[in-house]
Amino acid sequence: MPRNHPYNETDLFLRIANGDSVAFAWLYESTYPGLYFHAKKFVGEDRGKDIVAETFVKLWKSPKKFDSLVHANSYLRIVIKNACIDLLKKESDWDVRQSEWLRFSDTEYDGFEGAAEELKAMLYKKVLDEIEALPNFTRSIFKLSYLEGKSNAEICSILNIKDQTVRNKKAEAIKQLRLRLGPLLIFLPGIKFFPPF
Repeated sequence: MPRNHPYNETDLFLRIANGDSVAFAWLYESTYPGLYFHAKKFVGEDRGKDIVAETFVKLWKSPKKFDSLVHANSYLRIVIKNACIDLLKKESDWDVRQSEWLRFSDTEYDGFEGAAEELKAMLYKKVLDEIEALPNFTRSIFKLSYLEGKSNAEICSILNIKDQTVRNKKAEAIKQLRLRLGPLLIFLPGIKFFPPF
């Protein structure tokens, strides 16, 4: 859904409060990358996705009154942050991660740093989308190697394949991602989820 919408922010949130699924979908699409990126830093990709999805389900069931997109985004970040903290506490990871949470205040997205963080989140989502678009076998090898940090030998053992197959599929994945991501590649070293292309 495009970022430009045919109504102002007041109308947007009035429509959401009245159960307009199109307006709600626009809010979801426009805020998801930053919220997901925020959550995954602390609870990982899968649990981060779950927490963000659950937050939006709750918002759909019990709409809140927002003044602006900034207000909505701030509220959602706080709800997601609290959900992540609750999850970490349940898993006894809180003592280990507490200093990280304190380091990232609720104002981390203010000003230039906020814009940079949001762009990084959007780029991260774009790359993940392109990884998901890879052929199944190639995608599995790419994820095991670059997202999970497995060695070629470990991948061979997990998938019961030859080392040369792993090398070929990794090269194939990188080639396809280079073609699909094009000029965005210059920003990837700052994201740190796989080696520079």
